[in-house]
Amino acid sequence: MNLLSPHLALYRLYDLADEIDLSRLATPRLRLSRPRLGAVRFQNPPAQLELGVRSVEGVFGLLTARLYEFGVASLSFRIHLGERVPWETFLEKALTLPELPFWEGFFLAELAALEPYLQGALLRPEEKRLSEEFTVYHALGLEGAKAHKPPVDLTPLWMGTREEFAPEVRREMARYRYSYSTEDLALLGFDRILILDSEGIWDVADLVEFVHAQLLELSYYDRVLTEELEAVPLVLRQRGVWGYGRLQRLRRRLMARHAEIADVKARMEGALRITEDLFYAKIYRAALELYGARELERSLEEKLRALEATYAMVTEEVAHLRSQAVEVGILALIAFEVARALL
Repeated sequence: MNLLSPHLALYRLYDLADEIDLSRLATPRLRLSRPRLGAVRFQNPPAQLELGVRSVEGVFGLLTARLYEFGVASLSFRIHLGERVPWETFLEKALTLPELPFWEGFFLAELAALEPYLQGALLRPEEKRLSEEFTVYHALGLEGAKAHKPPVDLTPLWMGTREEFAPEVRREMARYRYSYSTEDLALLGFDRILILDSEGIWDVADLVEFVHAQLLELSYYDRVLTEELEAVPLVLRQRGVWGYGRLQRLRRRLMARHAEIADVKARMEGALRITEDLFYAKIYRAALELYGARELERSLEEKLRALEATYAMVTEEVAHLRSQAVEVGILALIAFEVARALL
């Protein structure tokens, strides 16, 4: 059983800054190939750069960069494995190629080479960068078979290893299989995605990339909120009038951080709209669930509520200290006037 024109694409995503001003980059924008007009719409589509063919340890592929307005850069390296490749040969390459040790260095070097081009567009660059990675397997189909029911075992590819898998694993895998017609199949895995599409369309990979970009940004702000909340007790230990300045600075910082995260969250929620395309909507929702974006969103909501409560508590403490300071000032003036009258 041969795969027709299979590709293997390695993806690395990096959180570079709070925001990338895409208007400063003279580059084309991403457009999905298949959806009906208006059914899938990016509010501000990512910029796309074709960086050309690269050779890595004798492996040739096409390198592409995508830049998202919320500060994420995605690099993908697409390798063409041949025109007609036996399934077992493909499976062996699919399991071994992504695990080779030189990929991390390759992607970091390409990112470093890209950054000078982005210099004017990166707003508030991030020093502690988070990253995500996943792999996409894409082919036009299986020779002599319908794509939606391939006559091969997809479980090793989905799990990333050859094992005797339990029936429960196969049932779990079936939850993440999607087909629009008999000529295509999308299988979502935790860090591996298989796409069979007779038209050679990569839209599912683009949607999955977008979810990973969202996941990266949610992870960043979840970490930021955790650090902010952990720092609050240290400031609150400075009680009394002498801690007034620290509390005022903390109050302003919490207010600014809350506004920043609420703004970013609103922009991310509106970044992609899927209105009439049930196939892509199901894939997008499944990817959000599978990669843990929903859990991160809930964690972020809880921490935002904790931040709001902390802000209210600090505001109350600041008002109390201000009131104390006024009372002390009044008593000092009274004492001064009494002392002056006695002299």
